This record gives sequence, structure tokens and C-alpha cells, in this order.
Amino acid sequence: MIKGAIFDMDGTLLDSMAVWDRLSQGFVEPYGVHITREDYEAVEGGTQLGVAQYFVARYPEIPMTAKEMVEHMNVLIDERYETLAKPKDGVLAFLDALRAQGVGCAIATLTDRAHAEKALRDRDMLHYFDCMLTIQDIGGSKREPEIYLKAAAHMGCEADECMVFEDAPYAAQTAKNAGFAVCGVIEKAYAAGEPLLRQVSDLIVERSFDEIHTAIFG
Repeated sequence: MIKGAIFDMDGTLLDSMAVWDRLSQGFVEPYGVHITREDYEAVEGGTQLGVAQYFVARYPEIPMTAKEMVEHMNVLIDERYETLAKPKDGVLAFLDALRAQGVGCAIATLTDRAHAEKALRDRDMLHYFDCMLTIQDIGGSKREPEIYLKAAAHMGCEADECMVFEDAPYAAQTAKNAGFAVCGVIEKAYAAGEPLLRQVSDLIVERSFDEIHTAIFG
């Protein structure tokens, strides 16, 4: 039995990848801006303010300050979470079972804290978790294991006593390389990386968390 469970949020706990689909591009498109692959690579792992500062500096045709861009984006993100996001199938029963067995639970997400907390609170899910680590806590991407190691430490666990639940193949690989067991959550947004996710995962959630109850709890 694992002692700690560390969950990504978007695409893992919540069926919410649609919240972020073309979000930035849709926001800047009215100003004639087309975001490039290089732009996305440059802002990976950045805070909302950092991302806004990048776009406002790179594209002066965006008629607002970085702070104003963040404020407008926050409204849009909240609206999209409210209308598009829902708990992943079977995840609430799975979280109930973890808590009943005394397994510590943590969140490791690159979503800004205000949005993550609101999204989970609105769905009565925040109370399941002992701690939440976000982009503001680590200031980087999941290509480094810091967020998982800190989450494990918050729960008083070592890496090999925890399982990381992730939909992003690169993040799952990071966790695996750091000594964590990994449960991959299949997410169509990462279809191109699915072979890697399967390769590095000890367990796989294909469609529902109900599929892994026996493997986790016996």
C-alpha cells in the first residue's frame, strides 16, 4: 500500500483540458497575433504574470499591460472552468477510498493557485488534499522533479512510498525518473505522447479510476 498519492489536476483529477484549449491564442487573436511554437516553449512553466509579460513585450499590438492581460484572462479562465470542467470518472470514489485507508493526498499542478483552489472547491474536492503545490511554489515546469519531491516531503513520505498520478507523458517520466511509482491517466490532449506514458507508468487509468481499485487496495 502506498503512503502518499500525488495528483496533477488538469486532465488527471479534472476533465478540464478544454479549459486551456486555444485559450491564449483565442485571447490574442483579435489583435492579429499568432502564437508560435517557440512562444509556447518560451512560456512553459511560467506563471500567468510571467506569461503575460512575455506576450505583451513580444507583441506590442496587444493593447494592454501585463497586469491587465492577467485580469482579463482570469475572468475567462474562471468562466471556462465553471462551464467545461468536471471530475474525472471514478475519481471521487477513489479519493474517498484513499482517505479511508489513511493515504496522504497532495496536488502538484502548474495551474495558478487561485484557479486550482477555486476549481476544486467548487466541486467539493479540495478537502481531500493535505497540501497543494502550484507553479507559484516551484517557479518551473515538471521537467524537473522538485514539485513531486516537495509534495512527498509535505506528507512525510519518501519518493518510493508515493504514487504520482499524471496525464502528461513528460511529467510522468520526470516522476518515474525521480523514484516515484506512476499511474498514467490517458488524456486525448496528449495522444501523441501516449506510448511514453504507458512505458513509464506502473498503472494506467484508461477511462475511469474504478479500473485501478484492486491494484491499489487489493
